[in-house]
Amino acid sequence: MDSPDDSYDEIMAQAGNDGKFQRRYNLIFNFGAICFASMSYMSIILALNKPPHNCHVPGMDRYNITDANLWKNLTLPRETDNRGQLGFSKCQMYNVTEQHLQRHYSEWSFGSDDIIDCAYGYDYDRTYYDRTPITEYDWVCDKGFRETNIFIYNRLGELVGTVIFGHLGDTLGRRPVFYLSILIITVGRLISMFTAAYYVVFCIAAAIGSMSAQSILQSPLIIAMEISKSELRGRISMVQCFGWTTGLCILAMVFWATKDWFWSLMIITVPIALFMFIPRYTIESPRWLATQGNYREAMVQLRRIASINGIRELAFDEQMLEKQLANHRSDTVIVCSVTYLTLVLLSSRMDGNPFLNFMYQALIEVPAALVAQRASDRVGRRATNAVALVCAAAVCFILVLIVRDPASEMAATALVTFVKFCIGITFFVVNLRSIEIYPTCLRQTGLSVGTIAATIFGIVGPYVVHLGTEYDVRYPYLVMGFTSAVGAMAALFLPETLHQSLPNTIEETQQFGKHQRFWSLPKPPKATAEQEDGTDKRPYGGDAKPEESMRLAVSVDDDEKAQPTDDGRK
Repeated sequence: MDSPDDSYDEIMAQAGNDGKFQRRYNLIFNFGAICFASMSYMSIILALNKPPHNCHVPGMDRYNITDANLWKNLTLPRETDNRGQLGFSKCQMYNVTEQHLQRHYSEWSFGSDDIIDCAYGYDYDRTYYDRTPITEYDWVCDKGFRETNIFIYNRLGELVGTVIFGHLGDTLGRRPVFYLSILIITVGRLISMFTAAYYVVFCIAAAIGSMSAQSILQSPLIIAMEISKSELRGRISMVQCFGWTTGLCILAMVFWATKDWFWSLMIITVPIALFMFIPRYTIESPRWLATQGNYREAMVQLRRIASINGIRELAFDEQMLEKQLANHRSDTVIVCSVTYLTLVLLSSRMDGNPFLNFMYQALIEVPAALVAQRASDRVGRRATNAVALVCAAAVCFILVLIVRDPASEMAATALVTFVKFCIGITFFVVNLRSIEIYPTCLRQTGLSVGTIAATIFGIVGPYVVHLGTEYDVRYPYLVMGFTSAVGAMAALFLPETLHQSLPNTIEETQQFGKHQRFWSLPKPPKATAEQEDGTDKRPYGGDAKPEESMRLAVSVDDDEKAQPTDDGRK
């Protein structure tokens, strides 16, 4: 007897599970929409980039000094930075009084008792930024924690939003949650642009803008996987990875071109709202509708898919769909997050061009996705994930040993990029496997539960970066090394999902992976004897004639004449 999942796959195959609709849907929503979503979500990182700075000490023009380093030597004390190197203090100055300025600077003599905190504001390196909230409102030194706190609020907003939208995705549907996600991220970022002068309001706006960060990724990805054949799951996830990476590269270029955080946010935020106005391809998942018992609306969505795929007739109607899928209904669903966010934040604090550093870190996700897709479809999700995390952990521990050595700067940069490559692989596999392992009725909720755990731990990411920036650059790599090692061990105990059907009910999920061997690689399922001899007699599969399987041909054109209401009634 066919499983419910097989029945749905057969129905979906008749409507077309690898046709024009799927390709266009992925291009529009899993590439285009995700491209702009990644820009809006990650824009806060570049907007809050902290350029090099030091105390502003007035009087330089009085002596007609044009060499900034000479003036720094005269007015700024020296201190050891986070790499153990001696440099000018960022937050302290010598107490240069009017009495000093009345004498030639060659007569000045300062000691440790003359050191004070910055009294006249700050000078910022304007090479890459003309304006950021940090340079406008001096969020440095005694206010330096404001930047870190904003990133924390960003993650807290993501945590709350993941809880809310994850549940709504399985109760209201994937489509309304996708619309709401676009609205939330747009409104949140727009509010942020006009409230930087009001720190508390800015933090709240940053949190609001991040509430839908996960649901805006999950909703189109889940829909695409639920309307496509199982062999395409890895490819669909890779398309979304390409969209994400493309968005991050464009984001860096926009900031580099404008050098202004306000106009950069305006340019990248507004266009995402356009994806709310593509009704022809903004569908609800027929699979989810079937689990809710809304077979009429499920038929509407199946016919829309079939029509765009060039299939004029479907060999089943609403009653037959309900009979076949009745048992689909249900009465009811960490590590990568820490390491990924930490690496992204660190990239904007590395020496050199912050935009190129950010873009390089983004570009490495392209080969990571390609390798992840190929490896996860060859050796399985579990092995790919575990090996990538082991490699990331090993390299992080190597970085702890060399990152403070100026002579090893190039090697350290290359190793950091490799860690990002490994974490890119794990993110690809984790997202793919999370979607595959949860039942249809709770797929978005279940995916959100995993994201919630990751986000809770990911909240420490900005603090880890703060420790590395202000105290010792080795701390972030030490933390990432340990978390990656723990993640590798945890990954080995999750079930393999390659070549497995998506579970539709909680009961199927409870049985999922129980009979898998631990030390084994997944093998593709063998064709049944009926499939091999061409006499497949499944209700909606093989070459059985319509009258033999009691199927009713329903014209797509007839359905298009009947416009359904919101509750699925005609």
